[in-house]
Amino acid sequence: MSIVVKELKDVRPPLLWEPNAGPETDDFVKRKQANDQIPPVALQRVVFEAQQILGRCVDPTKGPEGATGLAVGYVQSGKTLSFTTLAALARDNGYGMVVLIAGVLDNLLKQTLTRLTADLNLAGGLARPWVLVDRPTPGKASATQLQQHLTKWSDPSLSPQKKRTVMVVVLKNHKRMGNLRACLKGLDLSAVPTLVIDDEADQASLNNFAYSNRRTGSNKKSTNYSEVTALKALLPHHTYVQYTATPQAPLLVGLSDALSPSFAELLSPGDGYVGGKVLFAPGARYSRAIPDEEADASLATSTDGPPSTLVDALRIFLLGACAVEESGKIAHRTMMVHPSHHTENHKDYQVWIADLVGAWRSMASNAALKDEFFEHFRRAHTDLAETVGNTLPSLEVLVGHMSYVLKTVNYREVNSTGPGSEPVDWSGCEYWILVGGAKLDRGFTVEGLTVTYMPRPMGVGNADNLQQRARFYGYKQKYVGYCRIYLRREVRDAFRNYVEHEEAIHESLRKTRGEALSKWNRQFTLDGAMNPTRRNVIGIPLEEVVASNWVHPKAAYVDRDCVEDNRQVFKDFIAQLGGLNNGVAANDVDPERYIDKRSGKKNILFENVSLETVIDGLLERLRMGDGDDAVQRVGCVLALRQLIKDGQTHADVFVIGELEPQNRSKKGKAINQVFQGKNPDTTDRTQLLYGGDRDFASASRVSLHLRAFNLLNANTRATEEKNVPWFAMHVPESLKKRLLIQAEGV
Repeated sequence: MSIVVKELKDVRPPLLWEPNAGPETDDFVKRKQANDQIPPVALQRVVFEAQQILGRCVDPTKGPEGATGLAVGYVQSGKTLSFTTLAALARDNGYGMVVLIAGVLDNLLKQTLTRLTADLNLAGGLARPWVLVDRPTPGKASATQLQQHLTKWSDPSLSPQKKRTVMVVVLKNHKRMGNLRACLKGLDLSAVPTLVIDDEADQASLNNFAYSNRRTGSNKKSTNYSEVTALKALLPHHTYVQYTATPQAPLLVGLSDALSPSFAELLSPGDGYVGGKVLFAPGARYSRAIPDEEADASLATSTDGPPSTLVDALRIFLLGACAVEESGKIAHRTMMVHPSHHTENHKDYQVWIADLVGAWRSMASNAALKDEFFEHFRRAHTDLAETVGNTLPSLEVLVGHMSYVLKTVNYREVNSTGPGSEPVDWSGCEYWILVGGAKLDRGFTVEGLTVTYMPRPMGVGNADNLQQRARFYGYKQKYVGYCRIYLRREVRDAFRNYVEHEEAIHESLRKTRGEALSKWNRQFTLDGAMNPTRRNVIGIPLEEVVASNWVHPKAAYVDRDCVEDNRQVFKDFIAQLGGLNNGVAANDVDPERYIDKRSGKKNILFENVSLETVIDGLLERLRMGDGDDAVQRVGCVLALRQLIKDGQTHADVFVIGELEPQNRSKKGKAINQVFQGKNPDTTDRTQLLYGGDRDFASASRVSLHLRAFNLLNANTRATEEKNVPWFAMHVPESLKKRLLIQAEGV
């Protein structure tokens, strides 16, 4: 069975080597297709992307070397499927060991271990080419088994059939990883090609002292980071592949860091995936705001019962479950309540839900009460009709199933202690309400999740941490109309804004796919209320650019070559616009807004210049000799590219004073005063001869100023530099963009 979408040899840039999909990959694909009903075309794409990832890893047939890579997907989009495919390919292509670092919580490790065992048939006996070693420990049978099989792999006298690939699963905990390292110590692993997969690689693996080390020059290492890097150092022939849906942290470690990825590959979500682009699209009706007073409610402070939005959410969820009953199908539907990472808050919601479900069970089966009771569901039914459409059964039909649904629904806490620590037995019930905190965060799979009620605040405002709460993403296109997300207003806005941030990262990685990430300048578009990731792991200096109001370089003159080049850029750009004669004096276009009654050179306006022309013909060509100004220029380009995606297409370009050089004094390298003010300085616009440079900007579009300066000595007023080109960009507040950009030369 040949599983390719296109030829690997056609991938650009070329792969280091071309992995083959052999019997383990083929069997895995057949198993997934039969058990999970995944379409063959979708599985072909997964295999092809895994081949590209493995093809950028070290070649198992060549001499020992090490590498680090990054695989980036979306939350709940199938990363486990991808790295399981990668493991199968590794076996088919001669890897002797696969190490899976499977999260920080035991429940997530067990969840992943169960999937791996089933998907790769790891428990299939002696005939299988795998040996599963779960959390090896020195002095235990697991260590002996691991060592014996790795020793066999290094024995050239044994046939390939006698060499089974060792699948090692270990918790992302420094003691557990230290145990694995102790089991491997002393073995000759130079002939054992190894694939290390770090699931949720942005969490707990990176050095928590990176930021302070960069500032102080020290070399402190956090415990997990020490163990991961020590494991890499122990493996002469390996690739460490980081899997994550939130790559900000791995991308922002220092470029010389052992965990800095040398390449990145993107994972495509399959058909039917529903993410932020759907749920938080402009005008989408899937999210609802929880008022602050309800989000902060508790049993101790609330005298009117549970928050009204919680009651609304529960009604929406129950009607969705009734719709499943009406369809005649058997499927899970789950409501997730995620109030806080503090377990004491969970008990309040557990009480409220228990009281509501208990009371409603009685009312739904009471002939005297049920009509009035069901009438309270009418608003929820109208709400669902907005997204489900004409296929939504009538309220009368749905509530006919309510008694059964209320008798069936199971509600429980999901925590790390007490009864909440027990695994969810999905096979025991089709309808669930889960109340929890951290265990419902990253990596936890919720079957058939339709309604999320999350009154948690923003917290510290790290973008990657917030996105990992999005358990409400996933493959749910078939029932997305029944999905609702209840969030605090500022959290909902953050999720909406994250969509832009996430797509910008993916687009940048797509453009540099397969190329050395050390050459890629990190650039992030980010909401003003958030940071890309936790500061302590950031090893790359970032500069912040806020593209709002006026943005311009500070140092108009750095070196003569730079100035001469920029003069030519201005000349070419104005020629591209048709020359100055093709523009119009701004005061003739709008004399009330652009006041200029002076004699002499005018400010020439070119309206509706395409942003692409501004980027390609001007900003991308300008040279900034000063580092801060170089960051500003990149920020301007990034802001305009993002505005194009947002639907903004044109800008207004003003050539100030017809590009006649104006005199300005210098303060160091910078211009002392850039903008000419009003003349005279009065608030009565009818008295103005000139409204001031800052007035020459559109209220609704981006505006560019092009001008030239003669730079004067601040003390002697003698001209030191002539005809120095200079630009400024104005972005209206409504189009504001915040960008984080890697400092040049880093």
